[in-house]
Amino acid sequence: MPSIDDEIPLTVDRALLTLGNWVERRDCAGHEPFDILSSPLLQGRWARQWPLGILFIQFGKRFAGLRIRRWLRVPQSKNPKAIGLFLSAYCDLARSNADTQNGAAYLKSELKRLRSPNEPEYCWGYDWDHVSRGGWMPAFSPNCIATCFCAHALLDMAEVFGDVEARDMAQSAGRFLITRLNRPVDTPEHLCVSYTPLDHMRVYNASVHAGALLARLAPRDPEYCQIARRTMNYLVAGQQPNGAWYYGPALMHHWIDGFHTAYNIGALLTYQRSTHDTTFDHAMRLGYEYYVSNFFRADGGPKYFHNSVYPIDIHSCSQAILTFCDFAEQDNDARERALNVTRWTLEHMRGADGTFFFQAHRFWINRTPYMRWGQAWMLHALARLKRQYLCPDGWRKDELNISCSPVVEPHAVNAQTAYANQRNSC
Repeated sequence: MPSIDDEIPLTVDRALLTLGNWVERRDCAGHEPFDILSSPLLQGRWARQWPLGILFIQFGKRFAGLRIRRWLRVPQSKNPKAIGLFLSAYCDLARSNADTQNGAAYLKSELKRLRSPNEPEYCWGYDWDHVSRGGWMPAFSPNCIATCFCAHALLDMAEVFGDVEARDMAQSAGRFLITRLNRPVDTPEHLCVSYTPLDHMRVYNASVHAGALLARLAPRDPEYCQIARRTMNYLVAGQQPNGAWYYGPALMHHWIDGFHTAYNIGALLTYQRSTHDTTFDHAMRLGYEYYVSNFFRADGGPKYFHNSVYPIDIHSCSQAILTFCDFAEQDNDARERALNVTRWTLEHMRGADGTFFFQAHRFWINRTPYMRWGQAWMLHALARLKRQYLCPDGWRKDELNISCSPVVEPHAVNAQTAYANQRNSC
């Protein structure tokens, strides 16, 4: 009889196939937790004034599922960050011998189309107006996070497919980061860049995401290495003695959550791998230990906050899978941790149609299948997990020989869906 571990690859393949088909039928377009202001009924500037705009946004995130969005006529749209996450997933599937090159080319063309307007360099934002305590971000205005994820995906594409244009687009995004973002902290040792060109917020994960991307770009732009190091210095200076980070140093940002913690340690790991500079190894390991110890239930369910189980968010699930895949070389238990989270997520956060729920609360579940927040992140996470299984050296133990079932290529309308039967060849 096959063991549970033997069944995991087939389970992941089936989940990828079903989710990929669902995404393909919608051409990557969907709803988002924060898109309520896209309603034609809320187009006046009055709806974007503080605090009314924040109330609308939070209502849309917490309580307004698809039914209320249809009633408010909130349109489905394409989110550039979601496109970037799908592109990264395609690159991981390509590393697993799936034929995703045409799909990746289509997604690259979408990133070209959806770039922020009136900007000299490639950069990206979100496809809806957003109001927060940090201010108002108009739809498609550029921000650091969306730009970094799209640029990372383009670098993945350049590495996997040898796409020169994709690398050039990522290089352009790097120039955006250093020329258009503000620097609320800028000393010889420490650097913090803003979330957008319009604010001066100090947010740890946003700034260090920029540093991690610049570290990947450093071989072509050597001056980026020093800039990246300064952002890492700033992050480490803000780390608590127990390994934790607040979202930011300002009092209004004093909360600690799982996926932003994972962002921080992941950025430190990307910097270390890109530059071979081990200066921040201790801080990275301390942060990883805090992450493992404080953000998971015994059954594998990931917590949102360090001091509260609920809500259990699909983004916490997907990011945990990605983080444990990334830290496989540093943690001998990373493989089992990733599998535990995957099993729990597939059992508790997945609908009959193969999509993933938004959040599980103590007494109810928000089953809204948001495209970027849920489906893009989970396709990315499952594709990375599949890649890890196909490349057993990534786990450092328990080498597997796996016969892989077909994997869908969820990309363009009217594009042919490509399937590939592949065996381990890593």
